[in-house]
Amino acid sequence: MKNSSSAMQGLWRPPAWLGFLWGFAEGTLFFIIPDVLLSWASLAGARCGVRLLRAILAGALAAGIVMYAWAFAEPAQSHSVVAAVPFVRERMFEKVTEDYREHGLTGMLYGPSSGVPYKVYAVLAPSQHQPLLFILLSIPARLERLALSWLVFTGIGWAFHRWIRHHRRLTTGLFVIFWLITYAIYWSRV
Repeated sequence: MKNSSSAMQGLWRPPAWLGFLWGFAEGTLFFIIPDVLLSWASLAGARCGVRLLRAILAGALAAGIVMYAWAFAEPAQSHSVVAAVPFVRERMFEKVTEDYREHGLTGMLYGPSSGVPYKVYAVLAPSQHQPLLFILLSIPARLERLALSWLVFTGIGWAFHRWIRHHRRLTTGLFVIFWLITYAIYWSRV
């Protein structure tokens, strides 16, 4: 019998490869943040959440490298394709340009709190960053929001582990409602 809190809670534990793929997908052309999967994994247990956090970060960094290379080779095309991603707006590109102009290399660190997707920073980065600096700064830029999601949902999972264990379906329903409301609010403001 497993002794971890997630096994005791009986929640599905997402595999690391799914976290990597989601992190990569969202870092390129997908528009649902990997925090959805990370928060579920963290609700299931702190270790499961950390495992997913590492996988998502690795996927996001791989996506950043791909987007940077694409933007370096074909800046207009990469800009155009990212601008066509649902809920990405041209004003986001303007904000990223301003962040880079005002803050230089650390401009990317303003993305998570502003709601501007990482992919926008990645396609505008070649004019501002060397590749290695871009990847190094991508780590704290991606971790800022991901770590908060991990912390909040790990805390909820720990505080309510008995309730979750006895109300798995209700937990799932509340989780889905939380993310639907979160996205409805975000998309209404974009």
